[in-house]
Amino acid sequence: MTDFFSAAESPPRKPVAAAPADSTPVRTVSQVNALVQRTLASNLPVSLLVAGELSNFKVYSKGHAFFTLKDARSELPCVMWRDSLARLAFTPKDGLAVVAGGYIKLYEPQGKLQLYVDSLLPKGTGALELAFRQLFAKLKEEGLFEVARKRRIPLLPQHIVIITSPTGDVIHDVLTTAYRRYPGLHAMLYPVQVQGSGAASQMVAAIQNVNRCAAALGGVDLILLVRGGGSLEDLWAFNEELLARAIAASRIPIATGIGHEPDSTIADFVADLRGPTPTGAAELTIPKAADLAAQLESLVQLAHRDMNQIIQQSSADLRTIAFELTSSVQRRCSLTARELQNLAAQVQRIEPRHALAQRSHDLFAVQQRLATATANRVYSRHQQVAAVQQNLAASSPQAILGRFAERLDHLAVALRRATMQSLAAARERLSGRQQRLEIASPQAVLRRGFSITTMRDGTIIRAAAQVHTGQQIITRTSNGEFNSTVGTLQQGNLF
Repeated sequence: MTDFFSAAESPPRKPVAAAPADSTPVRTVSQVNALVQRTLASNLPVSLLVAGELSNFKVYSKGHAFFTLKDARSELPCVMWRDSLARLAFTPKDGLAVVAGGYIKLYEPQGKLQLYVDSLLPKGTGALELAFRQLFAKLKEEGLFEVARKRRIPLLPQHIVIITSPTGDVIHDVLTTAYRRYPGLHAMLYPVQVQGSGAASQMVAAIQNVNRCAAALGGVDLILLVRGGGSLEDLWAFNEELLARAIAASRIPIATGIGHEPDSTIADFVADLRGPTPTGAAELTIPKAADLAAQLESLVQLAHRDMNQIIQQSSADLRTIAFELTSSVQRRCSLTARELQNLAAQVQRIEPRHALAQRSHDLFAVQQRLATATANRVYSRHQQVAAVQQNLAASSPQAILGRFAERLDHLAVALRRATMQSLAAARERLSGRQQRLEIASPQAVLRRGFSITTMRDGTIIRAAAQVHTGQQIITRTSNGEFNSTVGTLQQGNLF
């Protein structure tokens, strides 16, 4: 190859005499390209690392990528096959500075020199870090991190599924924390791989299967997706796009507890709730039974207080109504008294004594007629006064107050009845919740046929690996216990 390029770059020489025609072979284009390829293969390294800037990057329908690597002075055509492209953790973009690894080869049909790229790494930024940033920006723009789209975590989850590795301390720590806070909890383990190739696909399948089989499992209120700490590479399965979209599509709320508190994954941002650690996720989603009982007692006290306030307000309203009625009756009585005084004054003005003193001898006849008329008028006025007195008797304060007293009695009876009904309903709800708490207690679990097996020192046996053949163990049931000796050991998985 050195001779080939030095000959091409050497300064022009003086013309020489042409050789005989039969001494210089005539080659075809294919032969020349094959000669160039053999020269390249024998003189270039098997693999090269080339730094440059991506340009004209394009992925075609078959999945292969063609692009150009360039610097300030030159360009190099490149090709990357579909399998190599699929292994990239980031998305190549034009203008990105990269280091490409591969080999130089001539594409003989077109006489085109190309770099066949096997690996591609961002220059100055880790591939995983760049992939994290690209996926984070993409999902954020789609709204997958928005609080408005996230599902509400239930106040008291009764049935939860824990998706994690069946080995290690994480599942033990999460279950210990959960049962300590709420002994009546029903927890199920869905074992998956949480690290390495295929881990994200297993977790996606677990989320989809739990959603599909939730009814068959007796209802699932919450999914806990947890694992212990590790490096960015160890946690990378939780940064894959297919897992993020499965979390967002789940109908069941999902809480995550991945790694330690400083660790952040794409799954944490998409989840409905993020816990700082696996046990932190359990503490955030599972309330303490004692706290629930205290809240229930507080609600009962609040109901009693509200009922007392309603009774006091109703009594005040009744007193206001009674006062207004009394004032109305008093005003009516005063008005009626004034009307009677006016009637009496009118009667005084029409009295005929002044007419009798005048000419009695000339007006005797007139006196007779006037006396008759006066008697009739007085009788009519007496009839009016009697009617007014009857109306006053019917509108007296005593009669009105008597009717309102009966109404107050009816209202008081209805109020006492409503109070007793509300208190009875509150007691019935409290009794029902107490019964559910008793059903969920460890003793109730034992009475349903479960048992607890411990070593002689009281240590609870949670796995077959804790005991050995011939060891003495104690099994406790709801109404007693018995001793036994370990025989043949068999280990298996609940699922």
